[in-house]
Amino acid sequence: MIRISKLRHRQRGLSSLGWIAVAGFFGLLLISFFKVFPMYYDNFKVKTALEGVQSDNSIDPKSKRAIWDGLSKRLYINEVRSITRENVTMVRKDGETTITVTYETRDDYIANLFIGARFTESIVIER
Repeated sequence: MIRISKLRHRQRGLSSLGWIAVAGFFGLLLISFFKVFPMYYDNFKVKTALEGVQSDNSIDPKSKRAIWDGLSKRLYINEVRSITRENVTMVRKDGETTITVTYETRDDYIANLFIGARFTESIVIER
């Protein structure tokens, strides 16, 4: 049986190598957060721009140019530069216009690794 007095001398906490490993792990998590958060924040801005186009009654839903102009203005104001006209598809069917934005974002992570995400957002304008 181990006595309590001997146990007190054995429990010394984390070694310096252990602290370095823990700090490295949390540093990696922090770097990951700062790389991934802007991607999802830009996606939130794209959703907001699409909802703005949907609620704007001055935009003619039959005109693809008017829809693109309204969407690109909102994206420009929100500083979303990764969306081009090729990422946007507009389909008119049965009096409804469906606008879909599909895009990928990539960002350097560490050395030759990168983080990528693929997003698809869609709205329907019924006018």
